[in-house]
Amino acid sequence: MKRIAFAAIVLALAVGAGIGWSSARPATQVGSELLSLLPDGSGAVIVDVRSVTTSNLWTTLSTQEKAREAIEKVQSEIGDLGLRIEDVQTVALAFPASGFKNITGAVTGVFNQPDMLSRLRADAKIKLTSENYKGVDLYHVTRVKSDKAGPDSGEDVSFAFFDAATIVFGNNAGVRAAVETRNGERPSIARNEKLAGALAETSPAAIRFALVMTPGMTGALQSNEMPLPDFSSIKLIFGSVNITSGIDVNATLRNDTAEHAQAIANQLGGLLAMAKGFLGSSNDPKTSVIVDALKTVTVTATDVDVKITGSLPGEIFAQVLK
Repeated sequence: MKRIAFAAIVLALAVGAGIGWSSARPATQVGSELLSLLPDGSGAVIVDVRSVTTSNLWTTLSTQEKAREAIEKVQSEIGDLGLRIEDVQTVALAFPASGFKNITGAVTGVFNQPDMLSRLRADAKIKLTSENYKGVDLYHVTRVKSDKAGPDSGEDVSFAFFDAATIVFGNNAGVRAAVETRNGERPSIARNEKLAGALAETSPAAIRFALVMTPGMTGALQSNEMPLPDFSSIKLIFGSVNITSGIDVNATLRNDTAEHAQAIANQLGGLLAMAKGFLGSSNDPKTSVIVDALKTVTVTATDVDVKITGSLPGEIFAQVLK
């Protein structure tokens, strides 16, 4: 089960890294219904995997050696479960209030439950156990310890089939929480007003996300190696990544005051100009491609929001991966 979750997420997120973000207000979008199955938390990500794998950019990347090898590796991993990349449709992730660990997710697609369980039971590298929790069969995948096993050997992931086309995964506590959420015993992340409101401002895209920032998160963004702005005023980050023949990113950093937003926009704009100038002085052809990509990035302040947009054509993205 780890392979399904990991492969689906990496597949969509890895391809989506670096896109341009947007703003619209549709009431219902692909994958939004999955959030009603996941427990409340501090952040959510929705990935329309099928729109990625059917895009022109995906076709272009499939001809590039590095990207093709990565895709083939993912296909090999989920192939052990009798799945193809094309079988995965949508992935939704919920981040707990504690941060980025112990994520709970839901994935939809075409799944042959008996075949998948049979393959997992036959895998000598893992042990599959199960329990019934509030009427739902929960499965636990534990890596079999060996002489080379490290200290992290043990239960790897838990999962449950909520229906023939939906699997929920995470650690044991997370999947149990998802069962309770589906039963109406605890609030879902879809009912989180801040996150739901932010996601409603994003336009339909391959990847949509929203994250409520905490002092610990903003503090982790600081660096002694780069003159980054003080991000402590950011209360919410949301946006989208659209994938067609290229990648388009639109992100919003929502601050506590307009003054703080303007200060962050000014500093990020200065860093962007510095990066373009520094990289532009290089004679390295690959560096020049990165400069071309940075030229599409804009940073603007509008009231309490800092908006960051960028557009990366497929041909430039392919050159970066060479």
